[in-house]
Amino acid sequence: LTTATARVPAVAVPAVMVEPGEEAMRQLFKFYRRRCPAPDLGGVLDLRESHRASVRAWMLPQVYRTRLDASALDGEAQRVGLQPASQWRAYGLNGYPGFIFIVNPFLPSGQRFWVRQCLKLYPRKPNVCNLDAHDPQRDDVWASGISSPRAGKSPREPRSLLEKLRWVTLGYHYNWDTKVG
Repeated sequence: LTTATARVPAVAVPAVMVEPGEEAMRQLFKFYRRRCPAPDLGGVLDLRESHRASVRAWMLPQVYRTRLDASALDGEAQRVGLQPASQWRAYGLNGYPGFIFIVNPFLPSGQRFWVRQCLKLYPRKPNVCNLDAHDPQRDDVWASGISSPRAGKSPREPRSLLEKLRWVTLGYHYNWDTKVG
């Protein structure tokens, strides 16, 4: 991306719609999840489209291309299912120092491996996840989702735990309910 200036189109910024007493993240989650009316995605940055001139002009004031120290990463990248780091497209966001967004660094085989890890291995105990409230004794969320697929079921029927999985915390556990680490 170059450093030319461009005017950002006026879009509804959901963050300003936060009501007093509500968490900004929760309100934004509700905004983008809603179906009726569908959310306005005009203010969403889609870095996968950054090669298009019209997208670049809109993003210029906010997003910049950044370089990573690929020499430190290239040796290990393929071993863990990633493209060589020298091929990654990485971006920073003005006003958010230290924020780096990497556009899909995964090899196809790495995508399958990490999705499987996230759905099959990480939701198991001792890791903490949103399913603790539904089934604290859960063992294999993946197997339960496979054994009871949702195809053809009514939206009102109970969903499998696999469909309810939203997040898993690995390592140091942050309590999302009390906001205390």
